[in-house]
Amino acid sequence: MQGHELDALLATSRIIRTFNCHYRAVDEQQFDAPRFRRVLASDGKIVRPNGAEISGPADIADSHAHSFARFEASQHLLTGHDVELDGAPAEVRANLVAIHLGKDRPVTVRMEDRAFPADLSQTGHGWRITEVRTRILWRTGYFGELAQTR
Repeated sequence: MQGHELDALLATSRIIRTFNCHYRAVDEQQFDAPRFRRVLASDGKIVRPNGAEISGPADIADSHAHSFARFEASQHLLTGHDVELDGAPAEVRANLVAIHLGKDRPVTVRMEDRAFPADLSQTGHGWRITEVRTRILWRTGYFGELAQTR
């Protein structure tokens, strides 16, 4: 692999991680400004579905805290990241499925139970999973009943 290709792969990986970290902060309800400064440019902005714009990490963090206060939990599932490095700024496109559970719904959700963490170790044959901790994400309605089976 040539140096340019390796640089592109590393940049792509870092872009995807930064993008995902924004949504992780939202799902974990971690709305502190320092966290958002680690993933947003000082003049970064969010454009809401209704067209409203919020600019700057601190204001975005405050806006998210206010907006997501109505939810017991949220889960943003991002897949198919497509990163375009040609030109400035770089661009990432991803598919997003957003699940928002209102506080009016009966649900048992613990923050630490909303993901499937795994540990990996590097071996002579590449990265290998050493442990996956499977957890039930939502315990409500039909899915809660399914979780009781196999």
